[in-house]
Amino acid sequence: MKKILFGSSLILIFSLLSSCQKESNSFQQPAQSEEALLKEQADKVVASRTAQANDFQKQYGDNSSEGSTSRWRSQNLVQVAQSLPIFKSLVAAVVKTGLAPVLSSANLNATVFAPSDAAFAKLGAPFNNAANINAITDPAQIAALKNILLYHVLGTEVKFQQVANGRSSAATLKPIAQPNDNKIYFSKTLGLLFVNGNSFVLLPNVDASNGVIHVIDDVLLPPTQNIAQIAIGNPAFSSLVAALVKTNLAGVFAGAGDFTVFAPTDAAFAQLPAPFNNAANIAAINNPGQVAALSNILRYHVTGSRYFAWDLGILSPIQTIADAPNNKLIGILGANGGYVKGNQNPSFASVNPANILALNGVVQVVNKVLLP
Repeated sequence: MKKILFGSSLILIFSLLSSCQKESNSFQQPAQSEEALLKEQADKVVASRTAQANDFQKQYGDNSSEGSTSRWRSQNLVQVAQSLPIFKSLVAAVVKTGLAPVLSSANLNATVFAPSDAAFAKLGAPFNNAANINAITDPAQIAALKNILLYHVLGTEVKFQQVANGRSSAATLKPIAQPNDNKIYFSKTLGLLFVNGNSFVLLPNVDASNGVIHVIDDVLLPPTQNIAQIAIGNPAFSSLVAALVKTNLAGVFAGAGDFTVFAPTDAAFAQLPAPFNNAANIAAINNPGQVAALSNILRYHVTGSRYFAWDLGILSPIQTIADAPNNKLIGILGANGGYVKGNQNPSFASVNPANILALNGVVQVVNKVLLP
């Protein structure tokens, strides 16, 4: 009986010692920083996107040693699309809009960013599947669909490896109706390529006799509004609009340019002390020093070029148009758009929704006001 009690006591002591040791180790290990956690999350996003592309390429590519899917090289762009089971909606759209002869031309030598059927399915009717597209009779809808398709086509052949790393852009075959409404924007980071921020290239370099196809997972839609119009049209940005008006910056975002605006919502402004906490208080400011401070804060949310979510990188510095030297943000790409942090912010602001394309830039919605 004593042996049993002694044995039980030893087990209890060892258990307590082990528990204490674990608690001691846990106490000694510092908590992982927000920065480290977000970087870890960004690494997982990159790994997930890479795996997604690899799986798609295994299913539809031919693993060519030259980095191209070349089995259809003897066929033109339309014939290649007809050969692949993922392009029923695209083929229907090409036929409906009368673009089949153009894209079949032997001397075209074009690049097509080709949305899959799953990409078309994200659109509203009647553009969401082949059957609905085939049934369209409205001339205005057909004209709109034609412009959308031309917005996916470059007039020269550009292979994946020819797209520059980082940020770049190209003009499409879409007729220009407003400045910049025919351009698409590339974000090539860590070996992955996005177009206009949201369209991911699942399968690059599908060779045709008259060009090349890159398969994408979102339909590209040309912008129709400038940044000022986007802000004014969204009731969640009443404080931001009031601040832009108060600081005479509203006109900047109604004109030409290539900006990124990290746009704080009304809920973000509400976290600030008065008089910066809502539209009414901002509109009532008459202190020149406060107006100047507000102007610099707003400019701290603006870059002089376009940054899409994938361009935020991993702990990358992003220069704004605020007063130097405190004019840089830190960015981290993420699953829903990423994160940015100002010099005086104790934590990162999340970007969501992301990649709202404008004629004169891109809007990234943030849940905190960024402080220089």
